[in-house]
Amino acid sequence: MASSKKDQIAQGALTAFAQYGFSETSMDTIAEVSQVAKGTLYYHFSTKEELFLYVIEKGVKMLIYHVDSVMQKEDLSLEDRMMSVLDEHLRFFSENQELCFLLLSFFTGDEQRDQLVGSLLTGYFTTMETYMTDLQQKGYIRADVEIRTLASALFGMIGFTVLRKQFRKEPLNTDAVRETLRTMLAGILDKRC
Repeated sequence: MASSKKDQIAQGALTAFAQYGFSETSMDTIAEVSQVAKGTLYYHFSTKEELFLYVIEKGVKMLIYHVDSVMQKEDLSLEDRMMSVLDEHLRFFSENQELCFLLLSFFTGDEQRDQLVGSLLTGYFTTMETYMTDLQQKGYIRADVEIRTLASALFGMIGFTVLRKQFRKEPLNTDAVRETLRTMLAGILDKRC
């Protein structure tokens, strides 16, 4: 099934923003990378800013969907769910490296735009914090762990691992990477559970 022109443009914009940054990416560049006529681009998106926010929002919603689907697997033990959340982040960022780069470097220099992007990421962090708070209340995450910091650290730990591997052209989703991240995550788990 062929993707829509809007999806084609969004993918091209993601590639352009990740490669050139927001400021250096023009609508002409996006049209070229997306392989669409400028008229088609402007039919779907009036401005570069509108397109940028669409790309970020779509990506964050996709991340939330994938992570939430793992968190809802009640047939898994709490430990297996927590480790599956880590695995899903690693898989998602590995398969969406341009989005990962964009999310970890979204500051564009425009305060209003940066606040909008930050508010889009709030949905992700709210989802993660709710899930982790529930695990903490059930005694699975150590009581002395501050949940907001944990959610941020998980996002950054996996995201920056993927970025570094990408820049060094190293394999991303390997057993060694996964086990190292799992070992780090295991440090916050309450061993009594």
